[in-house]
Amino acid sequence: MKTLSCSVPRAVAVLALALAPALAAADDASSAVLAAQDARFAATIRADVAALAPLMTDDLTYTHSSGLTETKAEFLEGLRNGKYLYRSIESKDRRVRLHGDAAIVSGTAHVVIEPGGKRTELDLYFSELYVKEGGAWRMALWQSTRLPAPPAPKP
Repeated sequence: MKTLSCSVPRAVAVLALALAPALAAADDASSAVLAAQDARFAATIRADVAALAPLMTDDLTYTHSSGLTETKAEFLEGLRNGKYLYRSIESKDRRVRLHGDAAIVSGTAHVVIEPGGKRTELDLYFSELYVKEGGAWRMALWQSTRLPAPPAPKP
């Protein structure tokens, strides 16, 4: 019987070398997904429908924290006609999970909207689905849940 011997440090080094390209590709893909999300947030704040439309799949489902679910066309029309007026979107604690040509982004966001001149600040937990189409990451789903307000300070 032939025995294979390999030192643990050498085995770890061989494994690290073997995994390095896959880990680098995952980092690149995660960065590309977050860049797509950042571009989408910026276009949303500018209400730039022409820039925003190609960042979304045609079959997009957009579920607001109120529970209202819209298609891509409905959401873009809401931006176009001023129904939605986003002043800022600040995401935190973003996590990207890659599954081939699909990516799930989740985290929290502080969103300031001003529909009808009434300023509202929302703290949300969101989940997004991005799919890679034609070499670009495009949002296929947005789902958000309003987080409860922090408790008032005790006197």
